[in-house]
Amino acid sequence: MQDSRDRITSQTATELFTLAAQIQGQKSHDYAPSELVQAATEAGISPENLQEALQLMRIQQTQNQTRRRNLRLILSSGVAGIAIAFAGVCTYFAFNQQSAMGGRGLPAAMVNPDSRVAIALPPPDGNSAIYTGTVQQYLLNPEGRVDGLLLKNGLQVKFPPHLSNQLTNLIAPNAEVSVTGMGGTATRFGQEIRAIQITNQKNQQTIAAQPPTAPPPPPANPASYTSFSAEGTTQHWLVGHRGELNGLILSSGVEVKFAPHIGEQLVNIIQGNDKVKVQGFGSHNNYGQVIEATQLTVNGQNVAWRSLP
Repeated sequence: MQDSRDRITSQTATELFTLAAQIQGQKSHDYAPSELVQAATEAGISPENLQEALQLMRIQQTQNQTRRRNLRLILSSGVAGIAIAFAGVCTYFAFNQQSAMGGRGLPAAMVNPDSRVAIALPPPDGNSAIYTGTVQQYLLNPEGRVDGLLLKNGLQVKFPPHLSNQLTNLIAPNAEVSVTGMGGTATRFGQEIRAIQITNQKNQQTIAAQPPTAPPPPPANPASYTSFSAEGTTQHWLVGHRGELNGLILSSGVEVKFAPHIGEQLVNIIQGNDKVKVQGFGSHNNYGQVIEATQLTVNGQNVAWRSLP
């Protein structure tokens, strides 16, 4: 194929690419989140857009699982299942008829899309729980968008960054919150909670995780990031949903992020009240400062910034 005189027709090329994709699929394997982040970065996709896409995919998978589970329940329930299904159909047509009459009889949240009533997404496996606490600070992504909350009890509440404006308008530091969400693996470094909805306990206003209504913004230009360096004592370590170590917060409030395969090297270095020096890039705004680390020293030991295999 290196001889430029060899010509391949477009039809043959299409068949060639299809076969190559099949071979690649047969040789494919599972990927760690950090591997996906690196692949997305090389493709010009920002980590936050990848995270939003992953959340949307999980929401769709959850909805499909719920539909299949309900269908199995109906089919296994015999006559009772048929009656339930029939009642559901009747209700559906009744609602449609009322909607055609101008929405009379429908709840305000269904008639008015701007209603403050929030509809929570179904939890992935039905094992959601309610967590409470006081907000210590916002959590940021490398672009400086708020994508979660750190509570004073150590819980890390994650929320879709496309809803950052709504979240910051509703929840401020020192607010008492109630979080309905999915708890990740609890470790000695902390626990991540994927929020389904967050309620401000003072005014009882709630924000629910919803898919974006507009296309995601284009990936940020790396040149738009600012170089930062910081040092201090760790106030809190950050983890992913499986308990993987992927960041820290200094006593100054600066948030530091790194890939989980970097965090694996830190497990045996961490002692408590750890001294950290970091260099990297990120952003600084009214909600805080975040650094995506490119160099990291913990307790005097330089972390080897090895790349993914």
